[in-house]
Amino acid sequence: AAALAAAGGDKKLARRKMLRDCVNDPKGVVLTTYEHVRGALRDSLLSLRWGYAILDEGHKIRNPDADVTICAKQLQTVHRIIMTGAPIQNRLSELWSLFDFCFPGKLGTLPVFQAEFAAPIQVGGYANASEQQVVTAFRCATTLKDLIAPFLLRRMKADVNIALPAKTEQVLFCPMTSDQREAYRAFVQSRDVEEILEGRREALSGIDVLRKIVNHPDLLERQTKATHVDYGNAERSGKQMVTMKVLSLWREQKHRALLFSQTQQMLDILEAAVADAGYVYRRMDGTTPVQHRMRLIDEFNSDENVFVFLLTTKVGGLGVNLTGADRVLLFDPDWNPSTDAQARERAWRIGQRKEVTVYRLVTAGTIEEKVYHRQIYKEFLTSKVLRDPKQRRFFKAKDLADLFAWEEDARRGGDDGGDGGAAIETAELFAEVEGELRAADFERGDGAASFCREEEDGEIADATNDDDPNGAEKNAWDPSAVPGSATTGRNARKKHAPGGFRVADAPSSISGGDDGEGDAAIMRSLFGGGGGGGGTIRGAMNHDAIVNASGGRDHLVGGSAAAEADRVAR
Repeated sequence: AAALAAAGGDKKLARRKMLRDCVNDPKGVVLTTYEHVRGALRDSLLSLRWGYAILDEGHKIRNPDADVTICAKQLQTVHRIIMTGAPIQNRLSELWSLFDFCFPGKLGTLPVFQAEFAAPIQVGGYANASEQQVVTAFRCATTLKDLIAPFLLRRMKADVNIALPAKTEQVLFCPMTSDQREAYRAFVQSRDVEEILEGRREALSGIDVLRKIVNHPDLLERQTKATHVDYGNAERSGKQMVTMKVLSLWREQKHRALLFSQTQQMLDILEAAVADAGYVYRRMDGTTPVQHRMRLIDEFNSDENVFVFLLTTKVGGLGVNLTGADRVLLFDPDWNPSTDAQARERAWRIGQRKEVTVYRLVTAGTIEEKVYHRQIYKEFLTSKVLRDPKQRRFFKAKDLADLFAWEEDARRGGDDGGDGGAAIETAELFAEVEGELRAADFERGDGAASFCREEEDGEIADATNDDDPNGAEKNAWDPSAVPGSATTGRNARKKHAPGGFRVADAPSSISGGDDGEGDAAIMRSLFGGGGGGGGTIRGAMNHDAIVNASGGRDHLVGGSAAAEADRVAR
């Protein structure tokens, strides 16, 4: 304000004076934004020599061709530091872009990096890759990890002394209503999809239609029916029915919640439903003025009468502290796993004193389940480079047609063309992982929910249910066990599963330690028990168990395979 007054109200003159004063001060520090680096301060910042350039949220320069990336890399300094929680979000070229800022040339040019690292690692990460592709990917990932290790300091929450409460994160697989199934069937069989597969129409437009259908079919007619009294009726959306049931139970248990959706249009529908239910809420999305956002955040954190905060994932998922909530519901998955993770971190962070539960809603058998699988594949890819190149492989390489494929449940194991009897694709895919949650796991037994227990020898014994749920015909993204392994179905459940969900790992809210009034009671209700009427979900899985599933060892990697990888890499 003083600089602005001294400059007679001229903002440009005030910025130049402040910058000049800072440069002349031996201890001067310029704190600015990425927008100013590529905008108002571009010429001034790029013309000076700096002692250090430090980029917070450095993944902002993950796109090598973005204007902000080009500007940042032109800063005149030899000391460069990036801080980020997501060095890889969608593809390995993002890691190259970050390193090209810190250490230009270390990973070669982008075309060379793509050819020698990114492409081989990606191809070799699929379950249907050849042995040569697998060992080449292992060698390339090992080499890349060794190249970046001296310049990368990676710390997870578990690595530092942060006394965070426990977190439970589950994926709830929701059914479609009859309206949704009819709309979904009509679109995947339409001429529009044929044109997409023929390359005469943009695929993203078709994907957007499918995602609207699984969120709420009324979104397809929003322009003409948004003012209709019945617009957004929860009875026409499987996920919305689950959402309202979960919110009702959370409210009864005196929890406070964050509800995230990808789009403002879906948030409009959810807001109307929340208002009709009589809940006190706040909302923040891309249209919320910046100067009003902190007030909304403070109101939610300080006023316990505010039950739920409605947010779009991109706006509410970055740089926001919402520890007033201890429950998080992600209504729809994002292609970028970091986006959903950032949304979750708004509640599970320093300052949180309660155990946190996160529900991810996924409409089973649809585009959303495929999006979720892509998220997990990207997580595995990140782990392969940053943590351990010896990763198990679950996903097969698929083409564009897979995104628009839909095998109706009656042909996958259902009896009536509905959603009730078919196996869940993700459960089939991760059959060897102790991550699937069944209705029997939440049955009352001496006042507590029943879970698989861990034996003293480290093996897992199922205390409640030995039925094999994986008898249905396999669909897109077919499960692929580690080649050479015959432990699937019932036998696989007896093996120790890295990252598996065991009662010893479960917070009291889900393991029944609060007399059944926690998440166990909610899951019983969602599975159809606890007096809650018919079940509203088709199944559930422990998200952390899935993410940690890649921690096993691939039998094609190691020993003579490593030597073969050396030969192939040359």
